[in-house]
Amino acid sequence: MLVECVSRPELKAPVLALIGRVSRAHAGGEFVIPLAELFEAFGLPLKAAEWNKLRARGDVRFAPRGESQGDFINEARAQDELPTDEGLTLVVPQKLAGEYVTTETSLTLKFAEGSALRGCKRVFVLICQDIIKIDADEHKLYIDLPGEKYDLCFVF
Repeated sequence: MLVECVSRPELKAPVLALIGRVSRAHAGGEFVIPLAELFEAFGLPLKAAEWNKLRARGDVRFAPRGESQGDFINEARAQDELPTDEGLTLVVPQKLAGEYVTTETSLTLKFAEGSALRGCKRVFVLICQDIIKIDADEHKLYIDLPGEKYDLCFVF
């Protein structure tokens, strides 16, 4: 991990709440979480119009496929671009999907090829890449992009 982690203690409570929510719900079978609530846990500074886009997309459906893993999907009519106040733009594809792994203390969302969130960051020019996965545990939130120098890491 070459990226330097940024201290964001305010993310601890929402990230831990999401981890617990997914872990408990997974044990009961198929479940849904509104996409906007999933994004809230990641502490993205979005304007009201961007939150409205996420709310309009509805729920992320989770389908357990084993003791600690499963699949997730959220579909919309079109992709959405969500600029943040931190210079990052997230592109949510028409079909957002992948696999998840959950434990009592961690959550990983691994995006499927062609159905991944795209992170765009300005490093002299705007660079957009698929987000490979999002890892969350009781210590950090790590957003993994191809090439470690573009990754984002937040510690609590």
